[in-house]
Amino acid sequence: MSSKTGLLTAVHLTNIASTLAATRKYALGTLYLQLHPRFQDVAKSTTFSQFIASVYQSSPKVLGPDVDLRILISSLKLKEFARLDRHIDYLFYDYCLESHRDGLDIAKLYPGSREIELGTQPFSIDVAESSDASQTFNNVVLGGTFDRIHAGHKVLLSQAALLAKERLVIGVTDENMIKSKKLWELIQPTERRIEDVRAFLEDVDRTLKHEVVPISDPFGPTATDPNMDLIVVSTETSRGGAKVNELRAKNGLNQLQVHTIGLLDDELTVEDKEDKISSSNQRMDLLGTRLKPREVKPHLSPKPYIIGLVGGVAAGKSKMADRFAKLGAGVIDCDKIAHELYQPGEDCYQTVINNFGLNILNDDKSINRKALGEIVFSNPDKLDLLNTILWDAILERARLRIKDLYEKQNKQIIIMEAAVLLRAGWQTACHEVWSCIIPREEAIKRLKERNGLTEEEAEKRINAQVSNTDLVKHSDIVFCTAWSYEYSQTQAEKVWANLVEELKLKL
Repeated sequence: MSSKTGLLTAVHLTNIASTLAATRKYALGTLYLQLHPRFQDVAKSTTFSQFIASVYQSSPKVLGPDVDLRILISSLKLKEFARLDRHIDYLFYDYCLESHRDGLDIAKLYPGSREIELGTQPFSIDVAESSDASQTFNNVVLGGTFDRIHAGHKVLLSQAALLAKERLVIGVTDENMIKSKKLWELIQPTERRIEDVRAFLEDVDRTLKHEVVPISDPFGPTATDPNMDLIVVSTETSRGGAKVNELRAKNGLNQLQVHTIGLLDDELTVEDKEDKISSSNQRMDLLGTRLKPREVKPHLSPKPYIIGLVGGVAAGKSKMADRFAKLGAGVIDCDKIAHELYQPGEDCYQTVINNFGLNILNDDKSINRKALGEIVFSNPDKLDLLNTILWDAILERARLRIKDLYEKQNKQIIIMEAAVLLRAGWQTACHEVWSCIIPREEAIKRLKERNGLTEEEAEKRINAQVSNTDLVKHSDIVFCTAWSYEYSQTQAEKVWANLVEELKLKL
């Protein structure tokens, strides 16, 4: 993301979309929008709330999804221009500067900033017909996950700030409350989400006391804090406001007024994603993108570029590997190598029989992997023993295959598909690790349908593997195949194109 920052002072609200769009050529990372302080009469109005919602909703489409837009409230409440504690590269105006120079020159607040007129109209303030002031409250509270602050969060937080006179309390759900969320494994740590909320509020409205706290239940401080007046909820969580008041009544506390804010439609949504602006959609956008900077591995030759593809059972690893094979990657299936090592004549074959007995053999003397699986997946010690026998042999043969794919077929990117990659420590043999995750319930369903396992058998398989949380923790790229074939294909094509460009390869 660009580090350049702009501050736009606007007076012509009817043209705000075109004005915002005019900033795109400056490649901003952050754009602050302040209405001229003469808008003070509508600072707390319903009209201004609607304006905020409308601008935030359209901003991803108008500005692009990577620009962090922040609409400033302090300048209206304090009747003065914003004083931001950061360097501003550009000072934008939607009016001709010659037509109006404020007594307090904005440029003096931000020395070194470049002034740019985005509009040629003279200074004149657009005031909506309806500007009836909304009722305000001393203490306002709201809660949420607030994962990667998006337009919907900004509307919720901004409208709560408009309704508050003294204190704004924000409850941020901790790790105990996120497990039901889509792709919850990609949700940022609680501390990071709290800091992002606090930073946003301190940017947009410094007139309030902000209390941003973690919550481990749906009620948080609303259950015990007597100094609360209003709770802000979305239409999606409106029942929560009633539940809060039920609990406060039991605890002998005052009833909170409830203010409901509508959800924002996502103007950039596609099939498989929600129609509303949501953190779930943002997490889906992270699939197939780099989650951490590409790390140089000095102990590995730069060519071929080796990617370890890992994932839980039934997570769609093999289908994802097939996609990369069609895109031009060499693919090694370590599970198939394990099959080979189970065959008579292989060194591992006799070692496995010596440790697990003749009962694991088929009539043709080949190893019955289902029978072996029933033994090892029911006994962690037996599973560790089998892994000790196989892992070194699998990696050694995989390295021979990698050499052949590179030298004989000129495969410059090679995918090593291996469910046990992290447990075996093979990530040191890879330039990076990609993973496939799937919700636990979906994995159980697929195992029952595909392998004919019972619910109990499927759960044993899943419990014996690396968790999705650990997969994400150790992965550079994450995929999820829980949606359509086309959406999984999009993830593969996105990461492949980016990697080829990063490595400057000609395939």
